[in-house]
Amino acid sequence: MKSNLSEYNIKFEGLKQGTHFYEFNVDNKFFEEFDCFEFDKSSINVDLEFKKQSTMMVLTFDFYGTISVPCDRCLDEVDVDVEGEEKLIVKFGNEVYDQSDEILVLPIHEYELNVANYIYEFINVNLPQKRTHFEGLCNQKVIEELNKIEKKEETNDDPRWSSLKDINLNKNK
Repeated sequence: MKSNLSEYNIKFEGLKQGTHFYEFNVDNKFFEEFDCFEFDKSSINVDLEFKKQSTMMVLTFDFYGTISVPCDRCLDEVDVDVEGEEKLIVKFGNEVYDQSDEILVLPIHEYELNVANYIYEFINVNLPQKRTHFEGLCNQKVIEELNKIEKKEETNDDPRWSSLKDINLNKNK
């Protein structure tokens, strides 16, 4: 883990059992630590509820904010809402357990946990697949040009395939 992410360390060794709260503000500098340069701007608030119990810890990440990215349709900048809630259960032991993304097993001698990587992963999992303006808000000049190209492609039939149009696929004789 890079040293610039040390503010995401949670020292749990001296914490009393019970619920503790942490707040983090994530921006482009955070994502750059993970070599992620996909966003033009980002501003995401992460609220972490940290429940320390005698045998495990339960972390609930609640995040909300926006990212600015190129629109998938017109390439103009668009603000996209990001929000979600994810849970991580931390247990202690000597065996590595990797059967679930929600359960982390730490060595017994650990005394702190850096949550930066989990924040990064949880935000990325909750990003919308489609990143576009609402209908009608895209750059109309770009949309018109795309429509012209689409119409041109529809009218230009490939001569190599035109003879196949006349093939009768019905096997009824």
